Amino acid sequence: MKEVAALLRGAQRVTAICHENPDGDTLGAGIAIAIAAERLGKQAEVVCADPPPPFLAFLPWADRVRRAPGLEPDVAVIVDTGDLSRTGSVAVEHADWLARARIVNIDHHVSNPGYGEAQLVDPEAAATCELVTLLLPELGVELDVELATALLAGIVQDTHTFAHPNATPRTLRVAAQLMEAGAPLSAINRRVYADKPFSTLELWGRMLAGIEQRCDGRIVHATMSAAMLRETGEQPTASEGFVDLLASTRDADITVLFKEVDAGSVRVSVRTTDRADAVAITSTFGGGGHARAAGCTVVAPLAEAREMLLAECERELARADAGRR
Repeated sequence: MKEVAALLRGAQRVTAICHENPDGDTLGAGIAIAIAAERLGKQAEVVCADPPPPFLAFLPWADRVRRAPGLEPDVAVIVDTGDLSRTGSVAVEHADWLARARIVNIDHHVSNPGYGEAQLVDPEAAATCELVTLLLPELGVELDVELATALLAGIVQDTHTFAHPNATPRTLRVAAQLMEAGAPLSAINRRVYADKPFSTLELWGRMLAGIEQRCDGRIVHATMSAAMLRETGEQPTASEGFVDLLASTRDADITVLFKEVDAGSVRVSVRTTDRADAVAITSTFGGGGHARAAGCTVVAPLAEAREMLLAECERELARADAGRR
């Protein structure tokens, strides 16, 4: 933490870079880093290959998120990103820019290999925003409503408002500090998990109508096809939170949501109980995350991708069952 803080204090320009298809944790962490850098007298920006989803438009700085770096390379803080490739087009189209920057890696994914000149990587943290909150005192930056709101939004989304087992006593203490600084927990929870338009509920209805199970209900899965999005007029971000609804299935050890991107690729979200490892499933396809929650992209048509991923889920259950004998 001290090494990361020293690099940030020594920078003149700070670029916070989020992962593609951003969620509240990567955006909240990136925005908080940029705000903190500005308060230290630095030039700062937040970069993400994809725009913030509508349900996160309430975040401070959400309208200032850039699709590409605008500052000259100095310190680049990669947040909530287990691998640089997860920054999407930023890593591909701005590889020369990244090569000239000093990379700081702040993340909580167990699959993070520890890239960058300085790392603040803690898989025990429920969210990257938890780590950024703990970093602020090292930077000499005090919490206020703006910072606290951005940071609590990330913790709320990555813990499903403290319902997931990744929420630790430290997570709750950090969240309490953010609330004391003015972050509106109830309003954040509603913006992230409620306040859904009818079109989103219509989409979810179609996804629920197609729910399926395998292995006597130990694997439960659903699909969001491109056709469903067209027919309901929704965006891919409307699926946010749906996999957690699937995970409430009583007997399921593995729940999977398949999200068709185009004719040749499918994004996958996986949730597991302690009887299966989500990282073991998704790493087969180049993905990663956490033992209980992970994701990947399968490069194949939807039907083929679904069978490949579900076969891996069955193998993971077999491995896990064998290990408990």
